Amino acid sequence: MTALKTATSVYPKGTPGPVCITHNRLVKAIEMAMAIRIEFGDQATPAMLERLTDADFSRAARTAGVHAPNSDETRDLVRLLVTVFDAATRPGVDPKGALLEALLTGSGRRTVPPGTLIGLVRLA
Repeated sequence: MTALKTATSVYPKGTPGPVCITHNRLVKAIEMAMAIRIEFGDQATPAMLERLTDADFSRAARTAGVHAPNSDETRDLVRLLVTVFDAATRPGVDPKGALLEALLTGSGRRTVPPGTLIGLVRLA
C-alpha cells in the first residue's frame, strides 16, 4: 500500500475521471521511482533507465506497494522521476539547474507533450 493518498481520498465525489487517473498515475510513479532509485542508486543513469524491463517495473511496484504499471505513459513517468530525483540529490550540483536539465533532457521527456506546464516551467 502506498504512503501517498490516492485520488479517492483526496478529491470530492464527482471529480472528473481524467483528474483522478492522472493523480493516481503520479502517485504510483513517485512511489516506484523511489523504489528504483533506492534499488539501483547511482547506477540509475538515463541509459540504464531506458533498459528497464517489465520485470524491473514489477519488482519496483511490489517494493512500493502498488500495482505494476500497465501503460508506457506511466513507465516513462517513472523514468523521468528517477532522473529528477537524481538531479535534485546529486552532491555538489546546484539542484535547481540540475532539476531543470533533468526535466528538459531526462528519460521520459519524449512523452511530455509540447506546451505542458510542469511546475512553473513550460516545455517548448
